[in-house]
Amino acid sequence: MRWKIPFQIAILALSTTLSWQALAGSIEQDKLPKGNYADTQEREFKIFIPNGLPSGKKVPMVMVLHGCKQTNDNMINETGFNDLAERDKFIVVYPFITKFDGQRSPNCWGFWFDHHIHQGRGEVEDLHRLALLVETRFPIDPQRRYVTGLSSGAAMSVVLGVAYSEYFAAVGPVAGIAYDEEAASVNLTGICSQTGTFRSTAQTVASMKGELKTAAERRVVPVMAIHSLNDCTVNIEAAMRLQDAWLQLNGTSSTPAATETCTAEGVTCQHKRYGTPARSVVETVFYDGKKGPTFTTGTHYWVGDNPGEFANPTGPSASALLWSFFQRHPFSPGQPPVLAISAATSEGTTIKVNGTASDTDGSVTEVSVKLEGSDPQPARPAQGTASWSVEFQNLPNDRRYRPVVTALDNDDLSTVVEGPQVVVGQVPVGELPKISLDSAIAEQGCVVVEGTASDTDGEITEVAVEVGSRAFSAAALTQEAFRFQECGLAAGTYPLRVRATDDQGETSIVTGPSVVVEDIVVATASWLDHQMQGRLRVYGSSCPSPTFGACDQAFPAIIQAHGFSPFDLFRQPSGSDWFIDRTNVR
Repeated sequence: MRWKIPFQIAILALSTTLSWQALAGSIEQDKLPKGNYADTQEREFKIFIPNGLPSGKKVPMVMVLHGCKQTNDNMINETGFNDLAERDKFIVVYPFITKFDGQRSPNCWGFWFDHHIHQGRGEVEDLHRLALLVETRFPIDPQRRYVTGLSSGAAMSVVLGVAYSEYFAAVGPVAGIAYDEEAASVNLTGICSQTGTFRSTAQTVASMKGELKTAAERRVVPVMAIHSLNDCTVNIEAAMRLQDAWLQLNGTSSTPAATETCTAEGVTCQHKRYGTPARSVVETVFYDGKKGPTFTTGTHYWVGDNPGEFANPTGPSASALLWSFFQRHPFSPGQPPVLAISAATSEGTTIKVNGTASDTDGSVTEVSVKLEGSDPQPARPAQGTASWSVEFQNLPNDRRYRPVVTALDNDDLSTVVEGPQVVVGQVPVGELPKISLDSAIAEQGCVVVEGTASDTDGEITEVAVEVGSRAFSAAALTQEAFRFQECGLAAGTYPLRVRATDDQGETSIVTGPSVVVEDIVVATASWLDHQMQGRLRVYGSSCPSPTFGACDQAFPAIIQAHGFSPFDLFRQPSGSDWFIDRTNVR
């Protein structure tokens, strides 16, 4: 059961409240009293209030969590958030753990304690209640509430992003760890070749799904993971497992939508985005951090801002990267534009198309129109946006055309609408195309549709397939045979429709069977082929057998059971971890 905190509890903490206008340009300190739920503690915190905070205007809030052996002063002094907040006018909150229970290094947030990672109790509830207290003192925009942190603070920021997915818009762990990970994921030996031990991606996803019980809680929370490739304390594998679990949880393709360099001050850095061009689900910033000796924790730090005990100023600015990411990810991804075709008419060899477009949470930036049919015409920009029109002149005569209109808004969201068929000249009534759907299957996260299309009084110019709610996409057409494939689909049931268009612009649409994309991918191969394809890990030293990956405990059992014969490995379509036991893929 998920506990909700009564409103009056937050009000109890207002004994030191001052007017927010009077606090401009300062760092203020306060305390959050213990709550009336299990495992709560009093929490000290500091708030940075920029000069000239706009009166009556809602502003963003960024919560920044310190790591082990740190205080909130480290985050104030060693990150760059105060300068960014001064420039862009937002509130920064720096909690201090203050008190803690259980066996842990000083000032570690308890990301591995079950009683601190679920809504309604412990440290995660204290931090949420602290954010609610800040909202009673400052005009915080509910669309722009964010959390980040370093090390254990990064891990706790991930916890907040899961346990309070309905509150925080996005999260940004720096040198962080996946949700519900164990303390053993942190390497405390000082030996850089040792990585710590991690739960499987499937286990992490199952833990997150167990916390996300309602539809509101299951909203997609974008995450940016910043991590050094040379981190000896929290190995880069922690960030990769966080990435994989987040992608799998949200059914997002593991193929990056964009990759760009973030190299700065001689520090190599790569920035990848997963999701759509309009809104990413996961972003990773993996940089070539300072290399230390064999026994060191010197590669585990906040990068690119201010110097300090737990920071290195050389390299890409973590604060700037996170703030840019946060600005691009408000709580709601926005609404696509509303688009309508008012009329599509022909006169001579000219077709005129006009209509309207609007956007409820922004503005329409562009409307374009193309003509499909026997002589397709490329897209051209329309005149106007709210009320738009476009004209195609000197078209090939005696043809059928169908206008397709696209509206784009300021959030890069688009809407596409097809208009009615328009005839130029005289076109005799012809036979409609015929479609034969031979097969429709789902395999390995892909939908494959095959069949034939023919036309008795002409030829087929296009066959397109609609998978679920996706737009029609063209199939490969060889004479009368067509084949369509779409991959990277999340598990689910997808109804199909196939559309054929002939050289006169006539179209036919048939409805095919629904196909079910399973949440398990199967690969059959010998152990060597599995290894060559990256399904079995190949280890270097200090593993006993770097050639055969003996650090996987199951590997000797695989060899004994199968030798050189093919055997199956299983994974989820969006995951990277392969399992020999199908039941582990959950």
